[in-house]
Amino acid sequence: MRRNVGLVLVGVAAFFLALGALVRFYVADQVIAAPANFFQQSTLEATGASYLDTATLKMRTGAHLRAVNTVRGDARAATHKIAVWDSFTSIEDPATRKSIEIQQQRAAFDRRTGTLHNTKGASVGGDTGVRQSGIGTFWPIGVKKHSYPYFDLSTKRTWPAVFAGEERVQKIKTYRFVQRIPPTVTESVKGGLPAALLKVKNPEKLSGYDKKTGNVAVDRVYDATVTLWVDPRTGGQVSQEQRVRTTLRTRDGVDRLVAADLDLKMTDASQKALAEVNKDQALKIAAFRTVVPIGGAVLGLVLLVVGLVLAIPGRQTIIPLPESAEGAAGTTKADGPSRAVRPRSGN
Repeated sequence: MRRNVGLVLVGVAAFFLALGALVRFYVADQVIAAPANFFQQSTLEATGASYLDTATLKMRTGAHLRAVNTVRGDARAATHKIAVWDSFTSIEDPATRKSIEIQQQRAAFDRRTGTLHNTKGASVGGDTGVRQSGIGTFWPIGVKKHSYPYFDLSTKRTWPAVFAGEERVQKIKTYRFVQRIPPTVTESVKGGLPAALLKVKNPEKLSGYDKKTGNVAVDRVYDATVTLWVDPRTGGQVSQEQRVRTTLRTRDGVDRLVAADLDLKMTDASQKALAEVNKDQALKIAAFRTVVPIGGAVLGLVLLVVGLVLAIPGRQTIIPLPESAEGAAGTTKADGPSRAVRPRSGN
């Protein structure tokens, strides 16, 4: 019975040892990945901002702007390796209820490395011709302390996001990355803008001047400094800041007007919400990479030792009897039953 119990324990031990190894080296890599079904909303705000109101062609200064970003996963389009997330960002002026800018992105990316792929209808602003590369909405799980090529929606290309140190945000240790985008032409303003608005003297001498409308051809030039705080355990963002500047440049290469100047910072409420999401994700990652594998290994080893002790038969031990007992036992066996001795009478 004892040997049978030991063999059972050895079998159970082998199961837990195999389970720990399986979870750590196979299941963890399959489960720890960007979710296909995902929803997240965050808000950034800017105070003291200035921008060109395109409806009235007047500059607004000291404005309070709000940028709301919504990310939703397309589970039907996702595969085992690729996740597809749709992102929509609207920058508005709550005081005038006017939309200043709208950004849209459909990102298809590797669920573990975050690398962007041009598949599954990936697009920027509905344009599937834009080639997305580097990383975007989702960072690699287990972010390292080095630069990453980070895709920018405004310029539609990647720029380095450089590791700039560690910082605690909402009680989470994060890695801070800074992306600097130099002045880059993003588009030509359709129909141009009035020469008077741009304060151009002798506009007729400029290339792209329209005598009928009095408008001058201009390009929109964008530059920004983007700071991202990322949880290294999960690859999830905890906070973000965007210092954005847009100017209008005439064809002679002169920047004529600052069309937007704002510093968008993530609200405290959004930071807290993202911090909670990352904490939950970090617990799941730790469970699959550490808790279950180590727990299974320890339990398996304990059961293995106990099982082997019970399963391996020990040597039989002979207990010697006392000498008096041995003599008595021997006499009894040799002589058999005792006989009465009758004394001999004398003559």
